[in-house]
Amino acid sequence: MRAMHRNLLASVVLLTACEDPAARKAREAEAARTRITAESARAAATPNGATATTAGTWTDALIAKRLVDAGLAPQRRDSIAAQPWMGAPVHAFTLGQATVHAYIYPDSAARRTAVAALDPLTLAPRGQATPWSAFRSLIENGNLAAIIDGGTDRQRDRIVTALAAGIGAP
Repeated sequence: MRAMHRNLLASVVLLTACEDPAARKAREAEAARTRITAESARAAATPNGATATTAGTWTDALIAKRLVDAGLAPQRRDSIAAQPWMGAPVHAFTLGQATVHAYIYPDSAARRTAVAALDPLTLAPRGQATPWSAFRSLIENGNLAAIIDGGTDRQRDRIVTALAAGIGAP
């Protein structure tokens, strides 16, 4: 029985390793479409991206809704770890070649305190190496601090436009 399981596992590994590059690309594209569709559905299910208890503050749902409404097709990235010095959990999304690291604070004062400790050129604590690429932007809006890492100038501009506008009424 063990030999059968071992042979089956070896066969699966062999088949996966020998996958045609075109088939792999198609499988990855389908997975990306599935993630984009899920994020779009989640954003559409929340009418204004906020509830009465979160009116006037950024939420994960509102960020996703803004990005979807801007036509950016965000893909949630739960595997990205928060930078410890930011002092808040990260809500990460990839949008093409760019990644948005959105940190949501309890209020704008907490966000201002966290961002004030960063070197404005590196977006890391003064004296520390930056974890971000050379192509980075910081968006501060209410209780949100979002770092756009990578991407093209056009992508970063579109993301800034989507997240820099005021929250508006719920």
